[in-house]
Amino acid sequence: MTPRATSLAFSRWLVPASTLAVGGLLARFLLSRPTAPVEVIHTLCLTLIALAVYSWTLEVAAVGAITSGAVALALLWAWGVRQAPLLGWDAAAFALLSVAAALVQRRRRRSSQRLQQVLDDLREEQTVNEQSVAQVTHAHDGLHKKLSRYQQLQSIAETLSNMTGLAAIAQLAVEQALALIGKSDACLLFLVDKEQQELSLFASKKRDAAINIRAKHGDQFDRYVLRTHRPLLVNDVRRDFRFTVNVALDRPIGAVIACPLMLGGGPEGLLRLDSAHAGAYTQDDLRFLDILLDLAATAVTNARLFAQIQQLAMTDGLTGLALRRPFLEELSRELLRAGRSREPVSVLMVDVDSFKEYNDTYGHMAGDVILKAIAELLRQAAPPGTVIARYGGEEFAVLLARQPRPQAVEVAERIRRLVEQEVPGGGVQHKEHQPSVPPPVLDRRSRSGSQRDPASGLQTGGGMTVSIGLATFPDDALAELELIRIADQRLYQAKRSGRNLVCAS
Repeated sequence: MTPRATSLAFSRWLVPASTLAVGGLLARFLLSRPTAPVEVIHTLCLTLIALAVYSWTLEVAAVGAITSGAVALALLWAWGVRQAPLLGWDAAAFALLSVAAALVQRRRRRSSQRLQQVLDDLREEQTVNEQSVAQVTHAHDGLHKKLSRYQQLQSIAETLSNMTGLAAIAQLAVEQALALIGKSDACLLFLVDKEQQELSLFASKKRDAAINIRAKHGDQFDRYVLRTHRPLLVNDVRRDFRFTVNVALDRPIGAVIACPLMLGGGPEGLLRLDSAHAGAYTQDDLRFLDILLDLAATAVTNARLFAQIQQLAMTDGLTGLALRRPFLEELSRELLRAGRSREPVSVLMVDVDSFKEYNDTYGHMAGDVILKAIAELLRQAAPPGTVIARYGGEEFAVLLARQPRPQAVEVAERIRRLVEQEVPGGGVQHKEHQPSVPPPVLDRRSRSGSQRDPASGLQTGGGMTVSIGLATFPDDALAELELIRIADQRLYQAKRSGRNLVCAS
């Protein structure tokens, strides 16, 4: 309580008590001392008048009215008992002062009411302003949160633009989704397994390591997103009529948001966040998750294009075999490994015999068919883990890791026999390039039964043939280019010796 309030409360008690005390003293003089001097009675009356007028200054008007009424009776009684003009003047003055005090009190009360109304209006305005400030603060916080999220999305987009691996993109997506949206217990990324035609968990991030995710192929929420191709927001899984609440879940789930991963016009997966608490997510959360999935989809598309470009840069478009440069790089790595482990490495150089004459006779389309057929036979004849490349136009290279010379010769002979037996030396014609002489037809006879056409130089009565040169590390050479050079020399030695041969020394 403030000092002013304490003083006012004390005055409210003191004025009535003083009025009673002075009134009692006046009554005693009037009753027991009828001969008391008029001056004494006048002094007591003035004191009562002062107390009565002061009582009007108190906040409670009823106190002033009651006090004034009692004092008026006392003054009239004193005047009637003593019949002194001075006491009559006291009564008249008190009447005037009481009227004036009542008017002042009334005006003060009205002024107080107006001030109270103004105060109430100010308080109401203050309340409205506080509510407005709270709304502005809330809007500011919301805008700040959105700005922070957009900045995070910008950072994520910059990071994703530099990533080319699908696994790295998926892991970044789940980690950033969990950090960006928050309020989640787990984030799961599912991809569609096209062979099994079902969802498969590809990447995940958990808030608590103790959470166990057993649904490796998704649940009803994931299948719904995949079926509808639309984002999903479920703020209470037990009250959403679209889902069966009695389905057993591997962990407590109260709310779910999920967005499909759209690639090439169709969903190829989805990213999902869930929380054990109902009502955890908002539409803003779903919108930001959808934006994140768009960024991830763009990154996945770019990664696939990059992988295709890499594949085109490293693979021959006709045969599907490696090109010369990646073959030499792999040979260099293999020789380093073999040098440390002291293991042999063999290289085969394979060239199609009389391929130029075949192209000139039957056309390049038929020659492409021959090259693809020989490439497939190389894959069949070579051991697992072998690196095969199209080294030149009709020349192939085969890298046989951990293969000494005798085993490499067996592989080379197997290749030579397969080509001779399986690849026809004729019968492939292009409609726009008809040869004047019908092409020879494969009759699967051995090498001794095939004959050479003197006009075209082609093997007749048998299939296409290859000549093979072989070199082995470390017996023949220690460097990759020297090994290739020796194998190439032996290849041309096989050609000079009659073709359809394997030359290993």
